[in-house]
Amino acid sequence: MRSTLERPVEETPLTPEQRKRFDSDGFLVIEDALSPEMLDRLLAATDRLYQRGLRDEGLTKTNKWDLRNCIVEDDAFFDLLTYPKTFPLVVDLLGWNIKLITSHLIVRAPSPPDADEHWKGEGWHRDGGGSSSDMTEPHPRLFLKIAYFLTDLTEKGRGSIRFVPGSNRLMGRPAQGEGMPDPYGAVEIQCRPGTAVLFEQRTWHAVGPNHSEITRKGVFMGYGYRWIQPMDFIEIPARLIEKADPIQAQMLGKITHKTGFYLPKEEDIPLKKWAEARKAMQGVTPESSNGSSNGMM
Repeated sequence: MRSTLERPVEETPLTPEQRKRFDSDGFLVIEDALSPEMLDRLLAATDRLYQRGLRDEGLTKTNKWDLRNCIVEDDAFFDLLTYPKTFPLVVDLLGWNIKLITSHLIVRAPSPPDADEHWKGEGWHRDGGGSSSDMTEPHPRLFLKIAYFLTDLTEKGRGSIRFVPGSNRLMGRPAQGEGMPDPYGAVEIQCRPGTAVLFEQRTWHAVGPNHSEITRKGVFMGYGYRWIQPMDFIEIPARLIEKADPIQAQMLGKITHKTGFYLPKEEDIPLKKWAEARKAMQGVTPESSNGSSNGMM
């Protein structure tokens, strides 16, 4: 197990241009985020679990199979937890008071033959379950996800994720013309295998039809503030926390006392020391940043 500050503080800094784009659009595309070796490991783990899922469960009516809390199923998913090409960007966007709230493996086979442009694998929505309707708008930024796409989505119509740029700053639903398949301004992400897409929970998104012969495969890792309940687990198995370094253990929800999520002690938040050293390297003073951002504009 390595110590907190053995992680280089200069790992993958968020550029001013990237921050501006994320704040404005609500998502950010990072090409070639996964190394070829990591991509191969993730594909092998995904294919193994997908075959098991097809055998035991089959596909949904939209030709989807998914597995929640996939981090417990294979070390490849565990190694995404603080992946150096992407996790530092999460820290730069949300701050140090965060943890993992979901790990979600999603596989989408080709859509049914009668699927047209109005057909959706997932309809237009914001993430967060009931929180989007429970909270008064405008909503704060509470969490974000990293979608790692493992298959070729360079052409349209392969079941990729769609976004409405700027809808993270929108109150209510995005405008959509009568009879139109998508809201005004919607874009479909086209990317190579190994691309990561960061998006926040306020950004309206959907999944269009997969007209190709390619089965779309992706892993979604979600991070939110430590006082938010996880989406798809109650408690991470002790075997994972035991092999984690201090920052990974924080991501997995390790605390040292009953109020550790709301009133943390230093030992509950080892990421803070790393994040503050990182800010010092970037020339950001504690007075100009308190370690978190709600993305309000």
